[in-house]
Amino acid sequence: MKIVVLPMDERPPNYQLVREIGAMHGQEVTMPEVSLLGRYMNPGDCPKLSEWLKENQADVFVVSVDMLVFGGLIASREEGIDEEDAVKRLELIKEIRSLNPRSRILLSSIVRRASISVSSAGSRKLWKSLNDYMLFRSKNMIEEAKAVKSSFPKGFLERYYELRKRNHMVNRTCVELIRSSIADVLVLAQEDTIYGGPQVEELVVLGDMVEDYGLQDRVFIHNGADEVVQELLSLACRKSRISADIVYDTAETAKKVMDFEDREFEANVRSHTDLVGIDASPDSETGILIAGSSIEKSLRALESLSRKKKRVMILDVFRANGSNPEFAESFLKMNLKNIWGYSAWNTASNSLGTLLSVVSAASMDQRDSRMKIARFYVSRLLDDHLYQGVLREKLESLVQVVHGNEYKVSTTPGLFGNFRNNLFLPAARDFLERNFYEKEMDLFEGYIQRGSISVDEFILPWDRTFECRLETRIISDRGEELCR
Repeated sequence: MKIVVLPMDERPPNYQLVREIGAMHGQEVTMPEVSLLGRYMNPGDCPKLSEWLKENQADVFVVSVDMLVFGGLIASREEGIDEEDAVKRLELIKEIRSLNPRSRILLSSIVRRASISVSSAGSRKLWKSLNDYMLFRSKNMIEEAKAVKSSFPKGFLERYYELRKRNHMVNRTCVELIRSSIADVLVLAQEDTIYGGPQVEELVVLGDMVEDYGLQDRVFIHNGADEVVQELLSLACRKSRISADIVYDTAETAKKVMDFEDREFEANVRSHTDLVGIDASPDSETGILIAGSSIEKSLRALESLSRKKKRVMILDVFRANGSNPEFAESFLKMNLKNIWGYSAWNTASNSLGTLLSVVSAASMDQRDSRMKIARFYVSRLLDDHLYQGVLREKLESLVQVVHGNEYKVSTTPGLFGNFRNNLFLPAARDFLERNFYEKEMDLFEGYIQRGSISVDEFILPWDRTFECRLETRIISDRGEELCR
């Protein structure tokens, strides 16, 4: 099976992790050259990407509408293309259908976040002000909203709403593509927002369209963004639904509205699992622990799941953007043999989508897949926990000490290199020594030899502290390199 993917941008969740998830499923994924996808504030080359898509024939196309139409997620929040031209670019989906009449076409499109992009200290201040304004409006705090509004640059709010209107029309057009069977599945992912935010009216319109057209099994609306292409790829790789026993540490976690989201988390879990093709079942060999309220209860639930299940996956949603370090270190000390996955890298729904993609691959229960999942598990702990949960704050403190820029770390020569070589890599070696070496784990088919895991790459892909790109390598006890 050939799968062609147009990702949302070139960051690790949308490019590196997509390749790795495809490999876990035993599929090689065709994606465009990174240079065509732009970088950070520079949009991708939409005309060349359109030509690239038309040149490819495939069994499945997974297409980020935000890259196709705007040039990426960041570009989708900016000016540069008007509503008419944006909708016109979606005509390419019809061309792909005409060229590939028997292929499946799976679309991802983002419902615009509540605020703006952050690329500097100044834009971060405006990002917070706009979030505050939307929050005050949602709570009918009229005077407070007026005070914040008066601080905006002239014309700022008008342009913001005009861009929202443009993006909303793109999303409505995507629903029409599903209705006419030009595309097969659509995910409308609500990016970073708040309860009662500016997305409410848009989501009502989109939801009504889906219901009126009877598309509930083909259009999915939930919180998320960067995980969607991973999930659509997982959907494309599987021929049948699977099951998992989904356990929350407390009822509070299920009912919690997570940071940057706008609905109870259990609603997002239901929608994401339905998208990937995972049914909740207590009889499944796979258990998923969703930990987000109580460390003590999470550890008890994890121990119970480990006794009952062949494999256990852990979703850490105590906070956004990284692990709860105390929880992560505590479960690792339990030395459970059948932990197969962990995710905590960004918002709760971002992390959820990545973990569900691993669950999808793990159900295949094949040795080659298992080795790739093992490497992914190590990488997630080093990234989501060690960097995001523990050491990112130290990097940002180092930046502040020298009056540097956390959105452009390289402006302080040598700072990141020193952090990587003198803080992160030694901490990674110690972490692996404490938690993996000479331990018995099902994923690794026995004991893990000392020194068999290495970190080959650790960089900041967008030169900001917000995310890293990390490459690990594992050498088996037979001397073979596993799933680099």
